[in-house]
Amino acid sequence: MIRKPAVAGKFYEADPEKLRAEVSAYLKAGAAPAGRLAGILSPHAGYVYSGAAAGKAFASLKSLSFDTLVIMATGHNMGLRRGALLSQGSFETPLGQVKIDEAFCAELLKETKLFEENPRAHAAEHAVEVQLPFLQVLKGDAVKIVPVLFNTDDAELLEEAGRAVGRAMKGRKALFCVSSDLSHYPPRNIAEISDNSVLLALRQAMRNSNPGYFAQASQLLLPKAAAYLDTVACGQAPMTAGAAAALELGCNDFELALYTHSGKVSGDNTAVVGYGAGFFTEANPKPSGAPELTAEMKKELLALARTSINTYLKTGKTPEQPLNARPEFNQPAAVFVTLTIGGNLRGCIGTLEPRGTLADMVAAFAGAAAFEDPRFSPVTQAELAKIKIEISVLSPLERVKNADAVKEGVHGVYVKSGRRSGTYLPQVWEHFEKKEEFLTSLCLEKAGLSGGAWKDGSAELYTYTVTPFNEK
Repeated sequence: MIRKPAVAGKFYEADPEKLRAEVSAYLKAGAAPAGRLAGILSPHAGYVYSGAAAGKAFASLKSLSFDTLVIMATGHNMGLRRGALLSQGSFETPLGQVKIDEAFCAELLKETKLFEENPRAHAAEHAVEVQLPFLQVLKGDAVKIVPVLFNTDDAELLEEAGRAVGRAMKGRKALFCVSSDLSHYPPRNIAEISDNSVLLALRQAMRNSNPGYFAQASQLLLPKAAAYLDTVACGQAPMTAGAAAALELGCNDFELALYTHSGKVSGDNTAVVGYGAGFFTEANPKPSGAPELTAEMKKELLALARTSINTYLKTGKTPEQPLNARPEFNQPAAVFVTLTIGGNLRGCIGTLEPRGTLADMVAAFAGAAAFEDPRFSPVTQAELAKIKIEISVLSPLERVKNADAVKEGVHGVYVKSGRRSGTYLPQVWEHFEKKEEFLTSLCLEKAGLSGGAWKDGSAELYTYTVTPFNEK
């Protein structure tokens, strides 16, 4: 089977000489990633808009030797429950044919819950096709492809499928390309906030080894910007799968090479499409997954917490948070908010797992700490001026085998057995002299378990770190 070009003359030049010249020009502007490269993110719009970004991504492959490129792309034309493969034959562009790696595809198709043969999904699809001229100009016909389309919102399936791709790549000279655009048709200012939030979420998903983080970030962003755009990333599905594949291959970071949007080309900023190019890499040393918050950001979050409490006093509810101008505040976050008066606890409420964006969680838990902590009466207007606010932003939970992995003064600890659970933030270490005392108190007094549950195997132990900051 030869899959004929569907968008030649529409998304890119149909004339071979003009196409080769155009692509070659885009490929001159690339930069090498800092870490070991396993895959790239490349947009899939018309070259006049996204060609520069695609060139940045593909230029990183110039000096690399590989036989297969797995292209995980958005399926635009029909709903897909699984990854849709075209497993035999070749794709044709004005520059010639690109063969399909049939053995690789056959290996994926053994995972029947994750992948299916679906030529119809590929018949008119442009998201794979527009990547091929870049590959052809770089490598001629020396590299085969594995074309797979995703568009399900099942994050667990996407992670499993991405992991399967990563496993199949091991032992082969293979790389992958995630084919995705970003936001569709918001005004420029909304696009730039939303797109940079999505790209930051992809980086954090890699650094936290959690593809689901990226999927959650996209889901949280969309309702905040739904009045302005159709999607925050038309390739949310292949981006999630790509992150999972990269993690399976030992990567731990996403490096952004270029962000742009159609308004920068057309001059029309009223309704734009966003484009990102970047690299899935293994950085050494491993980058921290902790949130990067500047002093100014911390000041803004503390002010948000105080405003939320004041608003609750006046209206009986905390204010809903719109899309924030800071991409960092639009990320999924687990947060605790602690209130004190004269150094004494006045309320503390939070969550160990992200249930909203950072701005959402700070606003919500500031109000909850002031008015819903069952240990205290609701905060009064007279008390508000006396209250000091502390915000703790948590890293993802990490299951540990035993207490040996718990670092005194560094880790917060969450203990769980059946329906009973409890946590101590790292700030609580100052009240204990020994790790044993800390853990025994956590089990006995906070979780309602036996004091020795942390060491007799009857409870699960999780650790996390905290970025705490407070009002002075």
